[in-house]
Formats: sequence, structure tokens, C-alpha cells
Amino acid sequence: MKINTIQQTLKNIRIKNNLTQTEFAQQIFVSRQTASNWERGISTPPVSALSIIANTFNVALPELLMALEGNQANSNHSAERQIIANAFLSILSRTNGTYCDMATIVQESGIHPHRAKTLFRSPSDILQYIAQQLDAQVVAALSTATTTDPFEMIADTVLPVLYDNNHTLKVLYSGNYANGEWIYFLKKEYIKWATPFFDHYNLNTAPITRTFAIELTVKMTLSIISTWLTQPLPTPPEEFRQTFLHLTKTPLTKLVQS
Repeated sequence: MKINTIQQTLKNIRIKNNLTQTEFAQQIFVSRQTASNWERGISTPPVSALSIIANTFNVALPELLMALEGNQANSNHSAERQIIANAFLSILSRTNGTYCDMATIVQESGIHPHRAKTLFRSPSDILQYIAQQLDAQVVAALSTATTTDPFEMIADTVLPVLYDNNHTLKVLYSGNYANGEWIYFLKKEYIKWATPFFDHYNLNTAPITRTFAIELTVKMTLSIISTWLTQPLPTPPEEFRQTFLHLTKTPLTKLVQS
């Protein structure tokens, strides 16, 4: 059985729903350029985006994941991509996140420069690749959640995944170069994830707007997680769980006064 590539699958969904790329992008909260890049195969959507597409257009998520895997199966690049990503992280770790160009990364990886150019065009591409790998693990973990409380969902399912990847994340959170792009990626992805939890936000009684509340919640949660993971020896997730829930559910005034 022939499996469509993810770019063809997304294009089929868009056409079936009689949408332009702009309209399609608006419905899944991405830019038109991002949607265009997905359809042209310039980049691939993260699993979190596929989950939104599945829910929005009533498509089975496994079908989209199979198409994504089809892209990967049609390419023998995975191992070489990982080698280059590891070289990128190694350099950032040694230099405390100082910017490194592609030539330095490629030399570190040992991959032939011409070959490397077909895999990644820039350090930002490598960062996006690493983010997508982690994002896939997080989305898979969230699918096993048995609670509807967003903070308990994170505590029970996401924290263990992040802890397992703490060496990589420590580099991304601590590095001067990667930190900005990494935080931007997380904020963008998890604002989309958090938004449905604010569907019943009461503007009449709340002191701030819904958008402000969502962004503040996401930023505070990410700050707690980054502080945890950048400790010399992060506490195991089963021990950090209660601390995380306490910090996310306790007003700042009480934390300061305690």
C-alpha cells in the first residue's frame, strides 16, 4: 500500500475542505508561509501541529503520523541528521551556548559538507529538528494522560519525558545562542496547547484578558521547568511533581511570604 507523504496528505486535507493556504493556516494557528513550507516539503510539521490538524479537520492522527513516518522512511537521512544534531549540541555545551556556524558543526560531525547541506541549511534548522524530536515524545506522553487538569497532565506525563532528555534540554535552556530560539519555539507550541483550557475564561470577572492569561500561564510554567532542568542535578520527576504542582497552583504572594 502506498503511503502519501505528509506534504501530499496536508495538501489533500486543505483541498478537500476548499481552503486556501492562508485559510488553512489560520485554522491551525500557523503562518501561511509555514503551511506552504509543509506542503512543499521544505519543513515538516511537529506532532503537536498534526494533533491540531487531526482535531480541526476530523482526520485520524495515526494517519497523519503514518504519513510523517512515510517521509522519514523515504529518506535515509535520519542517522546523519542525528549525528549533526549531536555535534551541534556538543559544541553548544562546550562553548556555553556561543553561536556556532554550519561549517563548524559539519566539521565536528564528520559528515561530508555537500551531504550536510542536503540535511540542514542552518543551525536554526538543526534546532527545529531537535525540537520536533522532543515534541513527538511530549505529544505521545500527553496522549496517555488520565486527568483533565493541565498542570497535573504535565506533572504526570511530560515531566518524565523532559527529565529523560535533561542533558539536551540543559544545553538548550542554558545556552546564550539556543535559549532565545528554543524558548520562542516552546512558547509558540504550548500557547496553542494551553488555549483550549481557557475556553470558559470569564472576561467579566477576570482582571486580565484571556490572551494575557494564557501567555502568562505558559511563560510561568516554562520558567519553572527550565529552572528545574538547569539545576546541576535535577530532582527526579516523581519527587519534583509535588513541587511543580505547588508552584503552579500557589499565588505568587503566598510563595513570597512563605
